[in-house]
Amino acid sequence: MSYTNEHLRDFRPVFLGILREKRLVPRRVEVEVLDEEPEGAGIFEPAGVLEVLEQLADDLNYLTVYTDRPAYFQEFTEKMYQETGLIVRVFPREAFFSPLKKKGGEALVFDFEWEGTVYSGRMRPGQYYIPIHKKPWLPGENLDIAVPIGYNVVIVKRIEEKRKKPMRDRFEEAFYHS
Repeated sequence: MSYTNEHLRDFRPVFLGILREKRLVPRRVEVEVLDEEPEGAGIFEPAGVLEVLEQLADDLNYLTVYTDRPAYFQEFTEKMYQETGLIVRVFPREAFFSPLKKKGGEALVFDFEWEGTVYSGRMRPGQYYIPIHKKPWLPGENLDIAVPIGYNVVIVKRIEEKRKKPMRDRFEEAFYHS
C-alpha cells in the first residue's frame, strides 16, 4: 500500500528536523535516494523527487541516487554541480542492494518507491531509512509531523519563522480568544 505525502512541497524543514532529532550534522550526513517511476501513482503528488532534492541541495555534501532512469536525473546533476558544487552520484537501482556497497558513515535513505517492501531491515548501523510513500506521515499537534524512520517514529517539530509571538497550542488559543 502506498500513501501520498503532503509534506514534500516544503521538505527542507522536515529534513533539518530529522537531522536535529537524530543529532546528525547536515554537512557530514550522506543522503541516498531510492527512486522509482510511479506509473500514475504520483500524478496528484505535490512534489516529485527532483523538487525535494532541489530543496535539500544547499545543505548537502553527499548525494547518491539509485534509479532505473538515469537520464531523468542528468539535467539535475549538471545543474547542482554548476550552482552548488554538489556532485550527485547516480547508480542503477540494483546497486543499492549490492553486498559490495560502500560501508560509510551516517546516512539518510529516502525511499521514493510507491510499491514494494520496506527495507528498514537491510540498513546497516548509522543508516536511517525513511519511506516517503510506503508508510503514512501523520500530522501532530502544533504543526509537528510524525515521520516513520525504520521501525521508529520521530516527531519533527516544524520551525515557525514568520510568527513573532510565542507558539501556543490550540487550548491556549481557545482560552485567550474566548
